[in-house]
Formats: sequence, structure tokens, C-alpha cells
Amino acid sequence: MIEKCQIFTPEINVKELLDAANYTNNLYGKKVIENACGDGNILKEIVKRYIKDCLKNMINIIEIKKGLEHDIYGTEIDKVHFAKCLENLDGIAEFYGIYDVKWNIFNQDFLKMNLRDTFDFVIGNPPYITYRDLDEETRTFLKEHFRSCRYGKFDYCYAFIEASLTCLNSTGKLAYLIPSSIFKNVFGQELRNMIVFNTVKIIDYTTRKLFEQALTSSAILLCDKGKVNDDIEYLDVVNNITHSIPKKSLMGKWIFGGYSQNSASKRRFGEYFTAAISIATLFNKAYLLKNYIEEEEYINIGGYKIERSATRVAVSPKSLNYKKRELIIFPYYYNNDTLIRYKTEEFELKFPETSKYLKSYLKELANRNSDDKNEWFEYGRSQALAHLNQHKLLLSTIVTNEIKVYDLPKDFIPYSGIYIVSKKRIPLLKAKEILESESFYNYVKGIGISANGNSLRITASDINNYEF
Repeated sequence: MIEKCQIFTPEINVKELLDAANYTNNLYGKKVIENACGDGNILKEIVKRYIKDCLKNMINIIEIKKGLEHDIYGTEIDKVHFAKCLENLDGIAEFYGIYDVKWNIFNQDFLKMNLRDTFDFVIGNPPYITYRDLDEETRTFLKEHFRSCRYGKFDYCYAFIEASLTCLNSTGKLAYLIPSSIFKNVFGQELRNMIVFNTVKIIDYTTRKLFEQALTSSAILLCDKGKVNDDIEYLDVVNNITHSIPKKSLMGKWIFGGYSQNSASKRRFGEYFTAAISIATLFNKAYLLKNYIEEEEYINIGGYKIERSATRVAVSPKSLNYKKRELIIFPYYYNNDTLIRYKTEEFELKFPETSKYLKSYLKELANRNSDDKNEWFEYGRSQALAHLNQHKLLLSTIVTNEIKVYDLPKDFIPYSGIYIVSKKRIPLLKAKEILESESFYNYVKGIGISANGNSLRITASDINNYEF
């Protein structure tokens, strides 16, 4: 997990962080901490600014050394980076004729430290680690010690933001370079509730990628415990647009511009249609058939034959875009549009060849995190299946430049993306018209999570919550 933390902050963004926090002058006597300091990319600039400002204010070298030992703090969990950080800071101090500084830099986990000091500034770039990449021990620790991590699939940096706010003094400022997904992730809601009161500014890099390794874009979050603002100043760096956002408008996901859902006369998409995530086999390698040979009664693949009646046409936004024909094993059937599930003996008797093929993956199928009552041959999740046997629409969870909506016959099975079905007998043509509208695209630009470049990630809930 530690290796995943080591993404160091580019110098230009370090300066932007410090400028945002106003860590610029009269720095003597003001305590600052960088709580995941790595090699000291941020601390190096902090120390340079501290020394230069002290010299400008006619503070002598002896007092500057005392100040460095009293005012500058850092933590780093990795021993190698910790040692390199000390070496880097010593080099900067020695350049100004300051030697043998007893730095308050700790080779510890900031989240497990019991710091008694409070700080005027917390400035940093917390570790970007998703819930999926956290080991079970870390997940448990975070759930037990941090309110922002109590529920759901939280990110590691949530705990850093919460802990950093806690260690600020009554007028302290936090300037953090964070993944912008924090503002829109479903499981970030508790964190957003915690930070909204003290947040004064957001500098959003939107489509500008700061870190090659990171999948999401970044933003600078500035919190100030000494200010009580009704609005947040928002800066879109790419488009050089600044505007104020009323805090009272930031309910649920934080939408920063382009679309507003304020009209009482608007109708919610989810009242008329249902948007849901497509099927989840939890092991597509077994069920999804791509390189096959079709016969009259069987589908031949990799030396096995599969009863044609056990398959359906499979589709994804990608396969539809590239006009690829794929099939999927469908171990269910419908009776008057009601999903019927086979018993094991019934399935194996009706589809002996398909059973033989699936049993070649029996170990992998057994190791899935499947629903409790599912049979060995069924998909890992069954919640999407009940409503599939009808005319539907399909769109990708990733939107790039435009919304592409595909029309699907009732017997097609979507294995990726978000599918749409009608709820109140309203024609799906109306749903397609809504989803392809400029208004919906503007909504996506506001609520979507930056995925890569100009691409945005949306959820089924985003679609259901859209008002038109």
C-alpha cells in the first residue's frame, strides 16, 4: 500500500498550494505541518519561504534555526523517503548557513499519531488510495477512527483531510491537493458534510492531469477555520473561470457550474424511467463469448460446444460503437417477462454441454463474491435481471464530448454500461430525447467525475436524479 502513496507533487503545484494558503509572509512563529511529506517536495518550498521571509524581516540565523525547529513539522511513513526528506531539508538550511537543525519530521503514520500541537497551516498532498486498494486491516482502522470513513467505500485521503482539519488551531488554514472525485463520490458525502463549513476556495484543474498515475483529476481544497463564509470561491483553472457557489446549494454531489436543478416545476427522470447498472456476472471470462464459431444448435468456443438456446446476444457501449457481435451465456429464462431461475439439476439436464463448459471455470466461479442464494452456474449478481426482458436503452458510464444512447431489443443483454427502461409506459423515445439533450450533457459536465482527459464518469443514480 505504501508504494501506492508515493506520487510526489510537481513544483508548480507546490507553489500554488502555498500561495492558496497564503503561506507567503510573516511566517516566523507560525506552525505548519506536511503530513505525508515523502522526499520533502512541499517541505522544501516551505523551508525556503520560511528562511527568506525571516531574513527579509531581519531575524538572525540563530533565531531562524530555533524557528525551523519549532514551526516546521512533517510526517512520512516510509523510512527511505523520510531519510531523503531530512537530507533535502538539511541541504536547504545549510545553503543559508544554518546547521544541525533538529527537525520535527517524524517517521510515523500521521493517522496513528497523537499530536498535541495545533497548527496555523496544514499543507500537503495526501495519499491517493481507493478503497479497493486498501488492505483489510487499514480499512478496519479507518472505519473505527474516522467519521468520514465509517460507511461505504471511502478513499484513504478522506481520513487525512479529517485528521488535518482536527489539528488546525482556531484560525488555521488547510491547503490540500486532492482528487476532485471527493466532491462527487457517493461515499464522500460525510466528508463533504464535514468540510463545507470551513471551505473557502476550490481551485479545480478539471481536465488538466497533474499525475500520470492518477485516474482522476485534481483540485486544491482551501479550508479556513478563522472564516465563516456563505459562499465558496470556485476557480476552473482550464477555462480560467471564477465564480461564487452558495454553500446552501451544495447538497449531495457538489456541482460547480453549467447546470442547476432549482425549478419546482421540473420532473425527475427516475419518476418516469429506471436507469440501472447492467448485469454483473463477476467473471465475464466464462460467460462472455467473443471468438466463437456458430453452428445450427451449438456455439463452438475453445474446444467446447455450448447450446445455442443457452445464449443471448451480449452488448456493451464499446461493442455497439465498434459494431462487434458478441454472445453471452444466459442461465435463466423469462415467463411472461418474469425471471425464472433454474435449479441446478434442471440446468445441467437441459444444457449438458454448457454445464461442462462452465465447470471448466468452476474454481473461479466458486471464488466470486456472489449473492448468497445463487447457484454455481448463475451470475454473481442478479438484481439487474428482473427488468431486462424488455425494450431498453444503453449508454456508457464514461462520457466523452457527447452522450451516445443505443436502442436495444428486449432479448439483448447489456453486460456493461447503464441501461434504461420505461416505468410508466412512457415511450423510450422520450428518454432518448432527454438523454441526448444539451441540458443533460451540461448536467453531466457538472455532476460527472473526471475519469481521464475530457472524459467524465456518471452513475445510474446521476441519471435517475436528473430533472428536466
